[in-house]
Amino acid sequence: MIFAHGVGSRGDLPLPLWMFTWASAVALALSFVALGTLWTTPRLAKAGEGRSLFGQTLPSPVRAVQVVGQAAALLLFVVAIAAGLFGTNETGNNLMPVTLYVVVWVGAQVVGGLVGDIWRSINPLYTLAALMEKVTGPRREQRDASLGTPPAAVGQWWAAAGLFGFLFLELVHPTGSTPRTLGIAVLAHALISLGFAWFWGTRWLQTHEPFSALFTWIGEMAPITSNEGGGLRRRPLMSGLARMPVETGTVWALLIVLGGTTFDGFAESEVGRDLFDEPEGWGAVVPLTLGLIGSIIVVAALYSVGIWWTRRVTGFEFAELRDAFAPSLVPIVFGYAIAHYAQLLVDEVQSFVFRLSDPFGIGWDLFGGADGTIDFTIISVDLIAWIQVLAILFGHIGAVTVAHDRSVELFPAKDSLRSQFAMLLVMVGYSTLGLWLLMNA
Repeated sequence: MIFAHGVGSRGDLPLPLWMFTWASAVALALSFVALGTLWTTPRLAKAGEGRSLFGQTLPSPVRAVQVVGQAAALLLFVVAIAAGLFGTNETGNNLMPVTLYVVVWVGAQVVGGLVGDIWRSINPLYTLAALMEKVTGPRREQRDASLGTPPAAVGQWWAAAGLFGFLFLELVHPTGSTPRTLGIAVLAHALISLGFAWFWGTRWLQTHEPFSALFTWIGEMAPITSNEGGGLRRRPLMSGLARMPVETGTVWALLIVLGGTTFDGFAESEVGRDLFDEPEGWGAVVPLTLGLIGSIIVVAALYSVGIWWTRRVTGFEFAELRDAFAPSLVPIVFGYAIAHYAQLLVDEVQSFVFRLSDPFGIGWDLFGGADGTIDFTIISVDLIAWIQVLAILFGHIGAVTVAHDRSVELFPAKDSLRSQFAMLLVMVGYSTLGLWLLMNA
């Protein structure tokens, strides 16, 4: 059944949980010691400048591919909304659910972290806003030099609220996987986002719209990034996080996503099923909502412990440190996404291909294969298990690296390593939690 995120038995990992836990703790500790010994000056910010791939502008063939991608994404966006609103309301036979939950939510995160923020180039909302701006003219360009930037107090709170709303729809709402509910929700989100773009400018969609904000942060990990002028640059992995803009609400947006993924895994565990399987339907909304909020609070509390210790060692303000180390959360968010959704992505991308032939679920077979079935053995269970475990481990090693680089940038040498002791323990706690969720889903 689509969106049963625990497809396959993740309990059948290649090695027992205690062995994975000890191995991850040792790997994190060794990384911490190596960084403290060999990494004594900040490196990521300079490395994040990167080197130009094609100059300041894209070559014509690359630009042509981008234009085709924009057109294809816009067409898929329109067809998916139409399918959600007017097609069959059966989840497995409609294009909308698999497009939103698999192709966009999971696919854009995975591609963004491994390659670069492709979503920025093909975002259908940005394409629509740019077309709207051509027709109506820029709304505030002549009277506001900060076009595309909401007031500082707004920060990334809209992104945080939007991501929580999406997770509520995915994990709590009793009809959150049905095409009709999703069609209405996506259409409403599009209209609201275009309204903000009309008021603040199209750039708002790339920096503050919830999905775009998250994909931009994850894209800062990637080896490819874009210039302001549209060209591409290559850079070392993780280096872009040293230059990642952090505003009010950015930390909470990342913690909400991390807590949501954690809750999704916990709800699939034996303990979670005992807690949340009954009642069902609307009767389950309150316990599921409390579970989602509780998971966010747990991951936020762990992060706060690390920041509290850093404050105790360095004397910096808590809020200043909380925001300064926010980029270190991004590799964990990315690692959890791969670990939790790897099997879903491999399986349901096949379903997406089938649904393209019959997007409305009404019996069409436009490209052939509308009646295809998912091959659950296309990638072995062992390989998926290793991908999941390594994603968690490397996500946390990446987080330790980013946090260490930030600490040597901000603090004197005598404080930089000591300030990260608690954060190392937090990373061990996060990795242990992630592995436990994999074992029990």
